[in-house]
Amino acid sequence: MVEIPPQSSTVVCSYCNTTIQTRTGTILKENYMMQLQFGLDEAREKMLSWAMKQLGAPKGLENAEIKESKIIFWPFWVVEVEARADYQGIQKKPDFKGEDTRRSLHYNKINETGHLDFERDIFIPANPDTPKALLEYVIPTRRKEFFNMDKIIDVYGTTMPVQMEQGEAIKKASAIMKKALYEEALKEVDTIQEMKSDLQTPAVFLISIPIWHIKYTYNVRTYNALVDGASGRIVHLTFPRKLAFRAMTMFSGLLHLVVGGGIGLLLVYLGWSMSDYIYPTVFGIAFGLGMLAISLVFFRTAASLRAGMEEAR
Repeated sequence: MVEIPPQSSTVVCSYCNTTIQTRTGTILKENYMMQLQFGLDEAREKMLSWAMKQLGAPKGLENAEIKESKIIFWPFWVVEVEARADYQGIQKKPDFKGEDTRRSLHYNKINETGHLDFERDIFIPANPDTPKALLEYVIPTRRKEFFNMDKIIDVYGTTMPVQMEQGEAIKKASAIMKKALYEEALKEVDTIQEMKSDLQTPAVFLISIPIWHIKYTYNVRTYNALVDGASGRIVHLTFPRKLAFRAMTMFSGLLHLVVGGGIGLLLVYLGWSMSDYIYPTVFGIAFGLGMLAISLVFFRTAASLRAGMEEAR
């Protein structure tokens, strides 16, 4: 007897590893997994080694202590989409008219046509609780093997239920591909008047990937990490920054604000004091706003570092 978790659309028999779609009773032959290749010690070494290479990482981070760890196999639908599209649009091209001293700029609207040919594997999370950091993660599937629950039990791992049907995953992947086609066409034209697309899904399969969920401590504070147990890649990591680094970031923001604001105000003053020199005024305003934008980037970065951590993806 196979127990079906609540809201699960796909279950795996614990005895024969047969994958069954619960609503239709159809057997899903394309169910794979990535085997765990990196244990906890190796995952710890990977994440701390990466963190220690970052600017402002404190000394002694390699001695951080792991407080909690678990390995979870998260399910994803992998949809191979082949897309072809023909589009018509309008491209605006500049047209300079008039004499050299009195030139004016106009834009001519030109009708353009084009063709797009895409092929892409799209990963759709099969469980709504999938961590946010995994939603844009490109899963390496080259060494996939058929799903085997015994191998998951052997590494004390847990599985998350599949709560999305194959058909829904195909619809979502198709919508993502249509959006990608539209955005690609907009690189060639300013506006799209018509687009005809043809999408095919020659391959669809389910795959579960092992992800280490790790909590570790450094100087009392707790930080989190997600490490791909199959490839050893860092999916998500928070780590401490030195106070001196945060202070330097704040100082850089103040320096840009003071210097940029001072030069900008000086140029504006020169422009206003000399009635025929409008260019210093315009340049001063533009320069001042530009330096203000740069200083705001430094301030925002410094504010995000106040908690003493930074996120890596």
